Amino acid sequence: MSGTKHIVDEVELRSCEALGYVIYAPGVKLALTDFIKSHFPGLELLKFLKEIDDMLKPMSTKKLTKVVSYNETDPFELVIQYFSEDSDDINNGLALSRTLIEDVSGKIAVHDFFRIPKAFRKGGHGRAILNYGLQQYLNIGVDLIKVHAALADGGFVWARAHFVAVDKKEVSFILASAKLTLQKDVFGKVKQIFDNYYSVEPQGKAFPINKWSHIPEMESILRSSHWHGEIDLNNPELLTKFTNYVTGQK
Repeated sequence: MSGTKHIVDEVELRSCEALGYVIYAPGVKLALTDFIKSHFPGLELLKFLKEIDDMLKPMSTKKLTKVVSYNETDPFELVIQYFSEDSDDINNGLALSRTLIEDVSGKIAVHDFFRIPKAFRKGGHGRAILNYGLQQYLNIGVDLIKVHAALADGGFVWARAHFVAVDKKEVSFILASAKLTLQKDVFGKVKQIFDNYYSVEPQGKAFPINKWSHIPEMESILRSSHWHGEIDLNNPELLTKFTNYVTGQK
């Protein structure tokens, strides 16, 4: 990214606090402004937090907790959390957590979890949140996004967003579920995608689970699936596909 990188200053932090965010870092000596400047330069913290707040706040009438925390020891972590007091309620709860990490391997964004009340699902909010995050990841030079598809519908959503599945055992379990559920001809298509990848990459960590998401009969299976996924933002093809997805172009 060209040009001068955004710098978070004390005025910006006060504006974040005015939105209701609490900066939590017990025992940490380094100021958050210096921490961000050292490890995540270019992060537009206020913009990102306001986008999250503007979207999520109207979704719940419950008490909201908004926290920004960080760890000044290696691996360096900046965590953004936003949740309602009923966040564990699978139908009405509200919860978001994102962790930015810098270590010897580079910069990683971990999508810990994201849940919104059932009444607001399938309204494009997931894509919008992904887009807000992607803007900042590109600003700060994130190399990899990691997810754990475990919450309601997450397995299908992440697959459609072009995350690749990294654990063959998890993919095999989904395949076994498909075998028990699908008609023989449909399962044949699912199995072929599995075989085409793992016959070439027996220990591969980038299974194109997105291909399964385009088989209509796989949607319900993926929505209830659990798997770990990644997107390498240094891969131009994946970055383009992911960008097109989060911006609604595909």
